Amino acid sequence: MFNSNQEAAHNALHTFLPYAGGEYARTRNYDYGPMQRENVSMLSPWIRLRLLSEWEIINAVLQVHSKSSASKFIDEVCWRTYWKGWLELRPSVWEDYLLELAKDRERCEKNIGYIQMIEARSGIPAMDAWTSELMETGYLHNHARMWYASIWIHTLKLPWTLGAEFFLRHLLDGDVASNTLSWRWVAGLHTLGKFYLAQKSNICKFTAGRLEVNIPLATESALIETGQRIVPPKRLPSCDKTIPNGRIGLLVQEEDLSAINWLSDGCELVAVAGLLSSAAYRKYGIEESVIKFRFDCMRSALPEKAEIFSCPNKFAEWAYFQNLDAVLMAEVPVGICKDVILDLESSLASYEIKVIKRRHWWDTHFYPAARAGFFNFKKSIPSALAKLKQTRAIL
Repeated sequence: MFNSNQEAAHNALHTFLPYAGGEYARTRNYDYGPMQRENVSMLSPWIRLRLLSEWEIINAVLQVHSKSSASKFIDEVCWRTYWKGWLELRPSVWEDYLLELAKDRERCEKNIGYIQMIEARSGIPAMDAWTSELMETGYLHNHARMWYASIWIHTLKLPWTLGAEFFLRHLLDGDVASNTLSWRWVAGLHTLGKFYLAQKSNICKFTAGRLEVNIPLATESALIETGQRIVPPKRLPSCDKTIPNGRIGLLVQEEDLSAINWLSDGCELVAVAGLLSSAAYRKYGIEESVIKFRFDCMRSALPEKAEIFSCPNKFAEWAYFQNLDAVLMAEVPVGICKDVILDLESSLASYEIKVIKRRHWWDTHFYPAARAGFFNFKKSIPSALAKLKQTRAIL
């Protein structure tokens, strides 16, 4: 379903472009099944890695559609940026999630309902169909993700943390911010007093009657005891603004493959390599198919002879033998890869090699706007589009 290379990503983008306007706004909520996805872009696995960047996609869409006709699609692209910015301002939410997840794993290790759910044996036709689709394809329609999470949390009363973990393990487009915070939103933990309840009539309408829910669905929120309901935003961490003189190498990691383009701007690089956090992914139970997809995408983004490392120590040795004074890389967001980069910085420091972390203007523009809800965040979109129009460049 998803080819793991740049050419396939760009072909998918150009195939979708004619439908990114009013047609998308009218039909995007319909889940016609895995063989009929023409009404949605299907770009998310590549966006997650920035093999296709948000600004590149929106720039392409605005060559075909007006801002008003493409506004719904632009909003959906920006939701991913919003989630990432929101978590960057509240990193403790991820840390608290991991603590709660560990407790829920232990408590539900032998829970029959949980085991049946993740094995597509719940006896609920719609849930089992979505579970099978997720495990087989690494993808679910966004509306199906909301229905699934709602039934998991509010009807079946399973821990939301385990549902988020299950999705993160299998989704090709799964990232810590979008996945964790979306599950929190459905549960009612993101915005006080707001949660999402799936309804049979809604599922029937937007699946064109193809999926059945054969149990009564919850009509009120499950009671979730948690100490992390209100988390005030922190100051956004600073990034390096200047690049020192000397021999500079570029490190590309899977959180931002677009860095191969914009990080080298105005800088003479002497070496390029990649770092994929495969060991960390396996520690978190990420499926091998997901790891392979990300490796192959990275391979397609890098120069043909560039090495890809999975071990920070091995990369540090490479940097040392390249006689580098500093390593330039894109900022790594909160999540699985963050600890890997801390290990990398320590390894490079032992060779007296500096790490320079930079943030793309898109993130610099949007992250501070993620202090509250999306509708306040959305006010920052027009000025970003104006800047995009001025540059007309994939930075």
